[in-house]
Amino acid sequence: MTDEKKGLKSAFDLAMERLASKGDGLTQLTAEQKESLAGIAAKAKAALAELEIVYGKKLAEAEAAGDADKTAKLKETMRMEAARIRDRENAERKTIR
Repeated sequence: MTDEKKGLKSAFDLAMERLASKGDGLTQLTAEQKESLAGIAAKAKAALAELEIVYGKKLAEAEAAGDADKTAKLKETMRMEAARIRDRENAERKTIR
């Protein structure tokens, strides 16, 4: 049975071999890199939470006032800010890897 295992490879194994041959294989991260990535994720999560708090209050006020235009603008601004935070997080993550 072990001979069969050596001869047959799964699609995953074949794909990983192709990636490794191209130099795009999965690399092992160092403890320092893992710690840095965790710090970046925590910072982004905190920024998104802060965004929710700040804009949540403003949105509640606009909705209570019945101002649909202001509510829509705040939601769009909040969406754009969240996307900016995620983009910055992804860029920082790429520099570490």
